[in-house]
Amino acid sequence: MILPTWGILLLVGMVFVLGAGVFVSHGTVEATGFCNTCHTAYYDAKEYAFNDKVGMQKPSGMLTGCAECHPQPYAEFKRSVHFDTQKQARRPGCTNCHTEAHSVFRWYDYMYWQPDAWKKVQLSIQDNAVWEKQVRPDLAGKARTKFVQSDSAACRGCHSEAAKTWRPDIKAHVQAVQSKETCIKCHFNLVHAAVPWPDKDKK
Repeated sequence: MILPTWGILLLVGMVFVLGAGVFVSHGTVEATGFCNTCHTAYYDAKEYAFNDKVGMQKPSGMLTGCAECHPQPYAEFKRSVHFDTQKQARRPGCTNCHTEAHSVFRWYDYMYWQPDAWKKVQLSIQDNAVWEKQVRPDLAGKARTKFVQSDSAACRGCHSEAAKTWRPDIKAHVQAVQSKETCIKCHFNLVHAAVPWPDKDKK
């Protein structure tokens, strides 16, 4: 049976809508050209790209452009031991640690449907006071909550006895294993600038 023109158009439209829905929910964007469609990308995405050599599953979502909206954390990352590792092949990217990358829908929602929140992030890039007093504490709190909820799974993805990247003989590590404490409870200011965590023991 040959479909009429309107039937073909309807079918194509349904496929497009379903495909777009899957993409915005579970799609992955890694090409910097995606960012360049609207503005110039100022940072080398290769320096913070997801590292698939460490045995972690690649998340979906926006895996590029992190430094464009978060230049201060990116600068701190470049000064950290995680960036300056002797084994460069094991250097983590942003989404190796922050495994819940923004979905394409979340990114679009944030840019176009939450102007106040988006404006605050953009303002913090230029105004350090906004960054330090409003945006940094909020982002640090969200990141720490996710690490606690996942039992620091991102840390364990790289640091393990099997990979010889975790020291089971360190006293603090022995105590952490015995008390079932999670990595982030001790290593919460490891990569980025210090942010107090007064309610750490409540989480």
